[in-house]
Amino acid sequence: WRMNGTEYAVVGNMPVEKLAEFIESLDLGRVTVPDGLKQSVKPQVEVPVDMEVEKNEQKNADAGHSPWRLDPVFTAQVFISLKISPEGITGDYPVKYEELKMTENTGTDAVVDVELVESPIKRVYLKRLVRQDSTGIWTVTGYDAVPGK
Repeated sequence: WRMNGTEYAVVGNMPVEKLAEFIESLDLGRVTVPDGLKQSVKPQVEVPVDMEVEKNEQKNADAGHSPWRLDPVFTAQVFISLKISPEGITGDYPVKYEELKMTENTGTDAVVDVELVESPIKRVYLKRLVRQDSTGIWTVTGYDAVPGK
């Protein structure tokens, strides 16, 4: 942003729009976000979501079942593991929790990067669709595939 003729660059681990809102809340002046940065990142592959199924999954989580759905990294781990082993998971997950890195989490949207070379997926996009607070489950809404896998 510019203030008194000086241009500042601000770096943060959140969407650009949220970062701009934060800067403006400091009452330091208006923030202009370059057009190239305003475009939200879209997954290469969108995952269809059945909201009725998600509402039932939220009820299950509320009842203490599937607590892993409250953790975006764990939700990504299960999703990727089922892509690697579509017949089901027996024993350990094919991708370890430690091989996943959350690169963005706004509280309602999250992005998890995969650091496992053998994975056919390099990034998973998740959202809290049913409830947007800490009790809401995470749903995979898309992913980026590794080219050639």
